[in-house]
Parts: sequence; structure tokens; C-alpha cells
Amino acid sequence: MANSYKITIKNKTGAPQDYAFFSAPPIVSGGMSGDIWSNVVKAAPKTANGANALLTVWANYYAICGTTDGLPDQGVSISISKAVSIALGSGTASSPVMGSTIALSAEDGGSIDLGPPTTPGKGKIGCFQLTTTGTKFTVEQAKNNNLVIGIATSPDGDITNAMGTFTPYPASLYQIQPQMIYYVATGERFQAGQLVKVERLGSSMAVDFNARGTNNVTLIHNEDMTFDFA
Repeated sequence: MANSYKITIKNKTGAPQDYAFFSAPPIVSGGMSGDIWSNVVKAAPKTANGANALLTVWANYYAICGTTDGLPDQGVSISISKAVSIALGSGTASSPVMGSTIALSAEDGGSIDLGPPTTPGKGKIGCFQLTTTGTKFTVEQAKNNNLVIGIATSPDGDITNAMGTFTPYPASLYQIQPQMIYYVATGERFQAGQLVKVERLGSSMAVDFNARGTNNVTLIHNEDMTFDFA
């Protein structure tokens, strides 16, 4: 796996553009949860005609917990309260290297925390495991207090960018797997950390790094507002 992935947008539309970058939502299994949301990893507003917008994503992953400033479908953003470095499972089915396991704790359903990871844990190939089995909260408390958990990326652990988040349910053994599909959206102004769903956006372009076989992709944004790979 490459250590970083890059998308460069060359704005050739003839006017300034607002760009936002976000990943496909992580694949989550092992328990019921709220909707799985993508988070805007980076926003590049007012990118001038002739200028470039650049996203660099590092393959350093973190389990996160935090809150949103309202209901997820209201265009809210996440406030990350804690981020813990984890390892994804790797290897093959016959010779797996298990990914990290990390436990969520809750206090009276109003706040949540993450414990130290166990590595190797019980994360399947491409995943890490996040458990809520030892916590005391209800689904209603999680929703009312806008509690969220998920996965993030960071080059060094200093500034962490959420990739995908969801409302946790109690008594769950989540397997969380990031996807190497990223989207570029334009036409609306977004903020980093904002919760989005690609199917609700009017104009976006997908970049599947695995399908393209490269970790460095350039897109041309044309005058007719279409995107082409360079």
C-alpha cells in the first residue's frame, strides 16, 4: 500500500470554483448503527481559474470519536474529541495479520472515549475493530447527544481529518474498512469535517485509486463543468 495518495484538480472552467474532497464511506459491519456518512477531508474554496486544488491523503489511520453540532442530515460537521492510531488487518485469508481492536467507553450516555488499541487485535483484512460491548448507553442517548465514531487519516497524528463517521449503537463489534475511492465535489461550498452523502450532491467525480493503479491522479475541470483524467 502506498503511503500517500494525491488528487490534483486543474481548474480550466474559466471561473473560480469551490471544491471539496471526501472519501467513499467506510464499509461497516458487525452491528447496527446510524447511517454511514462521508466527511469532507479538505475544502478548496474560490480556486481561481488556471489554478490547482490539491488533496494529499496519508495511509495512516485513526479511530475517532466525537460529536456533531446537530443532526447528521442537517449539513453539520464533526468535532473530534479523540483520535487513536490503529493498524488495519493485512495479509491473506490463509495468513492474516489481524488489525487493531479498540474499545469505546461512555459516561451516562453523554460523552464517549476511546481506550488504548490492542494490536494485533481482531480487525479483519483491511479493517480494524471498534467495540461498544462494555459501554452503558442507549441508541436514544447516542442520537440525542449527537455522538459519532469512525475513521480518520493524518500525516503525523497532529491534525486528524475525519473520513467517515456514524452514530454508534451499544453491544456492537464493528469492523471498519476504509475505501480507496475519493470524490471531488463542486458547485457548493463545504467545510472540512462536514458530513455528506455523494448521492445527494449535484456534481461530483469519483477517483478509484485501486482501479486506476496509481496513487497520483490529475483531473481537468473543463469549461462545460465536466471532469477528465489527465
